[in-house]
Amino acid sequence: MIIILFKKDAINTSNEKSFYSLGTINRIVAYGKDSEGALYKAYKRVLEIDDRVSAFKDDSDIAKINRCAGQEVQKVNADTFNLLKCSLEFSSLSNGAFDITIRPLTKLWDIGKKQNYIPPKEEIEQVLPLINYRDLVLDEKNCTAYLNKKGQAIDLGGIAKGYAADEVKRILLENKIDSALINLGGNIVTVGNNQGNTPWRIGIQNPLAVRGQYIGSILSTNQTIVTSGSNEQFFIKDGIRYHHILSPLTGYPVNKGVLSITAICECSRDADALTTALFVTGIDNVKSLLSKANAQAIFIMNNGDIFMTEGLRNTFERSFK
Repeated sequence: MIIILFKKDAINTSNEKSFYSLGTINRIVAYGKDSEGALYKAYKRVLEIDDRVSAFKDDSDIAKINRCAGQEVQKVNADTFNLLKCSLEFSSLSNGAFDITIRPLTKLWDIGKKQNYIPPKEEIEQVLPLINYRDLVLDEKNCTAYLNKKGQAIDLGGIAKGYAADEVKRILLENKIDSALINLGGNIVTVGNNQGNTPWRIGIQNPLAVRGQYIGSILSTNQTIVTSGSNEQFFIKDGIRYHHILSPLTGYPVNKGVLSITAICECSRDADALTTALFVTGIDNVKSLLSKANAQAIFIMNNGDIFMTEGLRNTFERSFK
């Protein structure tokens, strides 16, 4: 996630909460009568979600589902169940481009930890049959989840931060916060305007430049802005770029000529899943997915071209720095 915030006015740090959760650094800035109390409630809610849906915490719902794959049904919390249900909806809509059962594949590649490692083709082919969202069975009445095959595993990393960002927004609004900026590892949500009573200006990271150099910016009020990009975790071997966004359809890093995709809409959960799905499907298959989330999108291509949906043409400002 590679959104960078550019702000005109200095931010009062007494209204800010920064913390680590969901595998990333998070920062929430809020203005209001009881902003300190609202921020604390939002912070605790993010930690709660992480404890329930992290694939890396032994006591989380997801870890339990993964351990019981092919063996027994697992009772889960409503947070977890709702995320799993939404994930399956996006998986179906994207014909499997977004698939939370991709964890055996991401674990095999482990980009960012294994030094320039490319798994043997036969190992990828052994893992691919385990990647199938249709093998996730949900029982809404009993709030349970089950994976059909032993060895299958779920990872909600492509949607959990968005869900958490929506929850932070809900809590801030319930606590009478009318101006806020939520940044959960690059999942941006703007609440109202900034303290200058103008829309927040959000920079879109240049995926081929160092962090903090942006290719353009948009003005945002009461929206979410989420980016998926191939520049966060990658390596180059024999002239080929291998990045962390893997195709559940091929087993290899996606190669659709796209460097980054930014989605802008109202629901951060949807935008989170949407950017991953769009990365896999490519720029030629976007209409139904964008319609699902009522979203606009910006596509930055390998050759530097920028494509965007019609609704952003008067909002996006290109930077030539």
